[in-house]
Amino acid sequence: MDAFDSLGRIITLSLFATTLRMATPVLFATLGGIFSAHTGVFNVGLEGLLDVGAFFAIVGSVALGSPWAGLALAIVACLVMSLAFAAIHLELKANELIVGLALNLFAYGLTNYLLVAILGATGFYKSERIAGFQPIHIPLIGQVPVLGELLSGHSPLVYLAFLSVLLIYVFLYKTPWGFHLRAVGENVEAAEAVGIQTRLVKYIGVLMSGLLCAFGGAFLSLAYLNMFSENMTAGRGWLALAAVNFGDSRPLKSLVATLVFGFADALAIRLQQFGLPSQIVLMLPYVATLVVLILSALQRKRKAAQA
Repeated sequence: MDAFDSLGRIITLSLFATTLRMATPVLFATLGGIFSAHTGVFNVGLEGLLDVGAFFAIVGSVALGSPWAGLALAIVACLVMSLAFAAIHLELKANELIVGLALNLFAYGLTNYLLVAILGATGFYKSERIAGFQPIHIPLIGQVPVLGELLSGHSPLVYLAFLSVLLIYVFLYKTPWGFHLRAVGENVEAAEAVGIQTRLVKYIGVLMSGLLCAFGGAFLSLAYLNMFSENMTAGRGWLALAAVNFGDSRPLKSLVATLVFGFADALAIRLQQFGLPSQIVLMLPYVATLVVLILSALQRKRKAAQA
């Protein structure tokens, strides 16, 4: 009975509600990676884009006193970074993996430098001047016993992230624009033969990855932590790449992987309250990543055997 009681205290509705919040930044970055991957550009710079989005969201929020202003500045910053990535890869023909890794390193150094230069802080910045996103309590759903605790009281960006999965699925698979985008990633020559402007489509795919990462970064700094610190993304961009790989760049399938990561993060937070060694607890998200990658490899191997 003691074991069941302990399990009951760990596995609660609040754990699953936390899962949705923890999955949100990874989900935004994953959707951005999906857009880029469908144009044939594998963007490994998602980690850096999340970092840039998180920092400039804080700057915009402090400067203008609004989380939406912070989000707007994060979007501008991430679009500029994504445009630089696209130009170096598409115009200068640099290898996309190397450019993505360089973007991650540059973003880390840039945000640490600007943290001192703009905000006058070292290591982290936390202030009452930060205007963060407030939770939304849904009137009708909030009164339903189970759904209320699970779905109500989240940041607006949480709802937007999960709504974006449906919207992006419809765009990619139910519209001619989505077909053009996917066609470029599958066969550039064939896409050019039917008149699709492949370079423009690739630019759009990379810029969309930056746009969505801006939402993920803003969620981290203005809705989840309400602060900025060095390396606050904590590898979430790399988790997003694993989710893209697991889901074969499909939004609904990749969503499953992001929920697994979110649950592992939420479980790690909950287990710390029970006195487990922090070193073991903090390994859970990365163990979940390995499991997802192994399952993805086995899935691909099975498909190859059936072909």
